[in-house]
Amino acid sequence: MVTIVRINDVPENFGREVCVEGWIWQKRTQGKLIFIEFFDGSTFKTLQLTIKKNSLKSPHFDSLKNLYRGASLKATGKVKEDPRAKYNMEMSVVELEIFDTSTEDYDQLLPEGAGIETQLNKRHLVIRGPKTSAILRLRSHIVQYFREFFYSRNAEEVTPPTIVEAQAEGGSELFEIKYFKDKAYLTQSSQLYLETAIFSLRDVFCILPSFRAEKSRTRRHLTEYTHIEGEYAFMDFAGLKEYLEDLIIFVLNKVKQNDQEILDFFEIDLKVPQKPFPRVSYSEALEILQMKGITVKFGEDISDAPERELVNHFGVPIILEQFPVSMKPFYHKINLEKPEVTNSADFIFPNLGEVIGCGERETDLESMKDRMNKMDPPVDQDDYYWYLDLRRYGSVPHSGFGLGLERFVQWVLNLEHIRDTTLYPRTINRISP
Repeated sequence: MVTIVRINDVPENFGREVCVEGWIWQKRTQGKLIFIEFFDGSTFKTLQLTIKKNSLKSPHFDSLKNLYRGASLKATGKVKEDPRAKYNMEMSVVELEIFDTSTEDYDQLLPEGAGIETQLNKRHLVIRGPKTSAILRLRSHIVQYFREFFYSRNAEEVTPPTIVEAQAEGGSELFEIKYFKDKAYLTQSSQLYLETAIFSLRDVFCILPSFRAEKSRTRRHLTEYTHIEGEYAFMDFAGLKEYLEDLIIFVLNKVKQNDQEILDFFEIDLKVPQKPFPRVSYSEALEILQMKGITVKFGEDISDAPERELVNHFGVPIILEQFPVSMKPFYHKINLEKPEVTNSADFIFPNLGEVIGCGERETDLESMKDRMNKMDPPVDQDDYYWYLDLRRYGSVPHSGFGLGLERFVQWVLNLEHIRDTTLYPRTINRISP
């Protein structure tokens, strides 16, 4: 019986007769020869199927003219290395089993140079190609590397709810839903629930969707994204920043070690940053931007373009820290030496902007309640009774972070738009398919 292998494993089987199962990506006919770029999803690479009329046992050679892009097949033949093939792999096919022929209008649905709206409407077909396959595969691997790091540091994975009553950040960026007779929200962040879990498991993380109803059309915003978050008991602000430096370096080294072929496919020369990342206070950032002719008033957000200008000034990921108290929610710890700022930071990446937000959490109950009252509008403390209890019953110094997986992948592969990093992007004007 002939062994079924994946295209990813074909090089290990050179010289043997094997079977492969997959789909036609490209087909070209030259008289009594048919060449097929064959794709099976195990790698972004394609296998060249070479079909000779006189060598094909079944089906009849002439019946193959009705095979179109997307047709699903099982091919049997000897595989070998061939530098004339796109990825140096070739199978001399002796037998085909056709699962489905597809239809000839496939290419008309997605013509070369199709616009963004067409590509998004046909996203279910776009994801079949080698490029999207490579992106989604790297994304999957990166999630694995994050988990490897967390477990190596003795953190435990938990799954907080994504339907919540009280929000971590509040504001207008909420998706409100009807929860039977009550009002609820899709979560913006699992942070508050993760903080409760440190009293049970000490160090915790989660990898879950978060939702932001931001009316933003930038190349780095999604309304639904994968949020990698962690909270750590007995960790101060300095320890958190070093922990996150180690996390980034670990994951990027894993990518270089295991996914160089994907990096080469996108022509990426991935540079792993060195510790320590430059620390830039919010006040220092305003001074740097002012020298570049960009004015940001103290207490204002540094928007996308100035943020990229700031990090490109350094050319490496930076830690933008010590944001004013007025800019941060009630749970960010006030700096004891500079009470006008918080122990909070954003990790800013070149050519993209913020990828990680982090900070030490406030442990002073009265300070937290006072800031909740001063927020606009004031925070209803009854909604957060359980969160305030954390400060009443055995609170400890602790810190945490939130990282956007899609932004991280976008940065690694230097992709123009974040929508390419996810299976089905959700944006302000896109909820289909």
